[in-house]
Amino acid sequence: MFLEVYAVNLENYTNDTADSKKPENRRLIEMTGVRIRTSEQFDDRAELVMPNGEILLAAGSYDDLVGRLMTAAKSTKIARI
Repeated sequence: MFLEVYAVNLENYTNDTADSKKPENRRLIEMTGVRIRTSEQFDDRAELVMPNGEILLAAGSYDDLVGRLMTAAKSTKIARI
């Protein structure tokens, strides 16, 4: 399964979600080995922990991402976040 997200590295984060939603921050992530967790630094964001240890901050909460993955699992192979 793939996940399409607007995600930035933690050091590039801004508090304004709209600033994160730029074309250059859009990513299609193959989810094998990826973990999703609630961000310890930002309550309204989820972190994607990549298999290589890189941590991306998603422009959505943990519940947003998991809900969309659950919906996508029922229909397509790409979840759009």
